[in-house]
Amino acid sequence: MAVMLAAASSHAALVDGGDLKVRFDIDADNSGFSFEGLTLNLHAGLGAKDGIKGEFSYGGYGVETIAYYYINDVFRKDEVNIGRFYIDWASGASVTINGSLAQNLQRRGGATAPADSGFHKGIGVKYKTDFERFTLVTSVSNHHPGDGTDLAGRGIFHLNPDLKIGVGVASINRARAVNTSDFGLLIDAGYRTGPLHLLCEVVGINSRRQNGTETEFGFYAEAAYELTKKSLLYGGFYGAESLTDDLLVVGYKTGITPHVAIQGEICNTRDNWHLTLGLNVKF
Repeated sequence: MAVMLAAASSHAALVDGGDLKVRFDIDADNSGFSFEGLTLNLHAGLGAKDGIKGEFSYGGYGVETIAYYYINDVFRKDEVNIGRFYIDWASGASVTINGSLAQNLQRRGGATAPADSGFHKGIGVKYKTDFERFTLVTSVSNHHPGDGTDLAGRGIFHLNPDLKIGVGVASINRARAVNTSDFGLLIDAGYRTGPLHLLCEVVGINSRRQNGTETEFGFYAEAAYELTKKSLLYGGFYGAESLTDDLLVVGYKTGITPHVAIQGEICNTRDNWHLTLGLNVKF
């Protein structure tokens, strides 16, 4: 990490913030602490319109990195990314620790089997452009060479300051050896009125397995209410038994300093439950 920062120091490399996350988990069989990770956000400006952005994370799953070259205003008000980046499909608007249905399907890579490395991160090219009331993001990427190419896109309609409608499409192509691919369609809406925040998702996954196809649907609804400027009470529900599992989540989040928040959340499925207590430090 020190080598990376030193090498880019001549281009004003900066650690542009980050966060530290620690969890305590309890379920029917086990309990214990887990180190979710330390994340550093990196930015090295190369010129007025271009540079390198990245993210270095160390946690329970080892080291994870994001690093890409960006250039702005290529054709119009737009941005091109080349490297390893986050793929835009889910809205990322959920306030839960567990994440929304679309976020979990994206991390998992669509349908349950065969196992896939997901399409939330990828190596390739991403293009983003903004219009007055519409944002479009598209990408062509793969997780590792040989994993298959993922084609993803997301459009966001800014209907008014309080309401956004999003549409995500993704062609999730697995390794050629398993002759399997998924097509994911997502429609979501985020609405805010006063202290109330609402999020709704409808997801469809069409899976091709050898010579057969299968289509499954699920939905997610989440409501969050600001009790004060620092505290939030929320709940969510997965109706997605065919895709993952039906799930009910209830939680509370509060800030104890301007940089530190604690969050408690219980998730309950038909067969199991777990409670998570989390500490999140932003800097």
